[in-house]
Amino acid sequence: MLPLCLFALAAASDAASPDATADERPRITSIAVGLGGSILLGDNASGYADSLAERVVFDLATGDLVCFSLEFDHARHPLTDSGAYFPEAPVPAGALSGFRDYYALDAGFRLGVPVGTRDPNRVRALPYLRVGVALALTSTLLDTPSLDGRIALRSNTAWPAPSLGAGVELRIRRWISLLPHLKTQVQVFEDTAEDLGGPTRVAAEWRFQPALDVSIHF
Repeated sequence: MLPLCLFALAAASDAASPDATADERPRITSIAVGLGGSILLGDNASGYADSLAERVVFDLATGDLVCFSLEFDHARHPLTDSGAYFPEAPVPAGALSGFRDYYALDAGFRLGVPVGTRDPNRVRALPYLRVGVALALTSTLLDTPSLDGRIALRSNTAWPAPSLGAGVELRIRRWISLLPHLKTQVQVFEDTAEDLGGPTRVAAEWRFQPALDVSIHF
């Protein structure tokens, strides 16, 4: 319900507020790059450290306050606590080593809320809400001990991950903006290969992604 209300508000503002000057002519597309954090919670994700995430974003404007966005990000999380894989056994934190790569291709709509001035000579702050659905790909490599030495275990998953984000677009000029924001994704999947010696089960992991993007408009 909230995204629908914001969409209606943004659409009404687009219809009622003409551009003030030629410098505020409508944007068509935008390309952004950004850096941020990637924080994992849930299931065995608690055993992985926080990581840096790289981002690339493509926007297609459908109005001054509404756009369709396609986001791609990647983060690599090193394993720091093996006990996350053995919740009922006293396993040393360093018993396993490895990492988990996250790749996410996220499509959604960004819905702006009109506030403040439209003066092109001043920075305009535009709060927004973003809703989307991502294809989340994970690739996990674990180095495990055995009687014959250490064995590398690899597993890969691909699952849909609904996402919700909020932030502020700081429109510095018609052609450039800064976007500090926070996004969260939830991935629900069957845990098979990574649950060592255990049964198949349904698990959920959350990713929290604070980030800052620099967007160039065309």
